[in-house]
Amino acid sequence: MKRLLLLGLALLLLGLIVACQQEAPSITIEPASFNFTAEQEGINPSSQTLNILNSGSGTLSWSASSDADWLILNPDSGSSIGELDNVTLSVNISGMDSGHYVALAIVSAPGAINTPQTAVVSLSIKPPHGQEEEVIDALDTETLLDHVGEVRIVEGIVVTTHYAEESKRKPTFLDFHDPYEGYFKALIWGDNRAKFIQAFPPNPETYFLNKKVKVKGVINVYHRWRDEVCLCEPEIILNDPSQIWIVQ
Repeated sequence: MKRLLLLGLALLLLGLIVACQQEAPSITIEPASFNFTAEQEGINPSSQTLNILNSGSGTLSWSASSDADWLILNPDSGSSIGELDNVTLSVNISGMDSGHYVALAIVSAPGAINTPQTAVVSLSIKPPHGQEEEVIDALDTETLLDHVGEVRIVEGIVVTTHYAEESKRKPTFLDFHDPYEGYFKALIWGDNRAKFIQAFPPNPETYFLNKKVKVKGVINVYHRWRDEVCLCEPEIILNDPSQIWIVQ
């Protein structure tokens, strides 16, 4: 009898939870990522649009913000009972140096079952014309090894990825050749993984797989031994999300 009573209470509680979720608003935003390109000391890039939708029930009273001064969202609040709300994303590059920047557009709503939701915003500012940085092909191992210890930009397609959760430092590997031995790779150590997950949901190994990317950082070399032969593998360690971006 006691077991039946407990089971009944559990089912009642589950029903209440489901009912509450069905009656609650839910945030849907699209697209999930944006890419802006500009030239240093040039004009601001054209604005883009973030769509916000209440995919639940009731009223979604949302607010929108960014975590970077250069990214402006307008309007920054609104409400939806199912219609599509548009937010304009604008970029102000005044005073910014050439390089790659990453920010988040954050949409929050009290009472929503999935608050907050974020969109990744990438900004690439090119150097003034005639001062472009050299870009090295990720498969050009010889050239990469010639620049060990230097900050360089490497471009290629991420063909395999792996999160080594059981390893001591829990690295995430982004490989540009399959098999990966002897070729360039980018890696993220576990103590930096959280900020890369936030910037590139659901995780960097999924976000960048099969994408053409550019990676910027110091070129290191990893010595892998096979049959008494050393395979010198160039690599860049990613410490910040701004070091990697998808090439359009």
